[in-house]
Amino acid sequence: MKRIPFYGLMVLLLCSCGSGTFKVPKQEYQTRVQVLGVLPVLVDNRTELNFPQQQVLFDILTRSSEGKHSVLVELLKKKKGYFDVRQLSVNSELTALSLLGAGTPHDELGRPTGYQFDGATVAEIARQNVVDALLIVVLSGERVKETRRSRTMLETLQTHFSDIVATAAVVDRGGQVLWQLSGTESFQAMVLQYADFDEAYFNRTNMVHVKNITLAGVERALEEKISKDGKVQVPEMYQNMFGKIASGISPGLLDSLR
Repeated sequence: MKRIPFYGLMVLLLCSCGSGTFKVPKQEYQTRVQVLGVLPVLVDNRTELNFPQQQVLFDILTRSSEGKHSVLVELLKKKKGYFDVRQLSVNSELTALSLLGAGTPHDELGRPTGYQFDGATVAEIARQNVVDALLIVVLSGERVKETRRSRTMLETLQTHFSDIVATAAVVDRGGQVLWQLSGTESFQAMVLQYADFDEAYFNRTNMVHVKNITLAGVERALEEKISKDGKVQVPEMYQNMFGKIASGISPGLLDSLR
């Protein structure tokens, strides 16, 4: 068995990094954010999608996300990177209206690059809940330029596809963004359209149509399932999304060295 020298191990550990981008040095982040408040997942329903029954889609997302932030809170507590992580109870729809009012710019591919959060709303929620900063997770509908491949991996189609995209940020009481997951690092929460390569193949044509998944398909993707031991399982979308966020903002033993 090959042994890795201690120096080499240290380099590997120090080079590994979590998701998202810190806007301040990590040591400063750890000092400033001792108590983190986690808001319910917010749904930005103002975005324009090339998708039928858009409002019904956002209603499904809003119902599905209700209370799911408790899973993220538990993940963060297990990682023991904060003095306290608090699950905040607010009206998610009203909070989204006031907090996300300024919207977000997008990059050249159509991915959101970070919301301009309302400072007064941030300050009031932080004051009421006695926290140093808020963790804000937003689901939005976006048209993102992507390259999709067929199941055989031989054919490709590059165009704008409708997706549900998740962004996240840690914002302090004064409204400063301390950490952000957006742009190229934003999380593709759900694919709403697909390229029908099979249709093109069987019709002997190079014309590949982009089709929408059904609302029933959306609901099935967001269903909670029961495990073999009788426990309720959080939908995979939330497991993956929360795992990515938690890995990005959980200060570790070696973070102060970075």
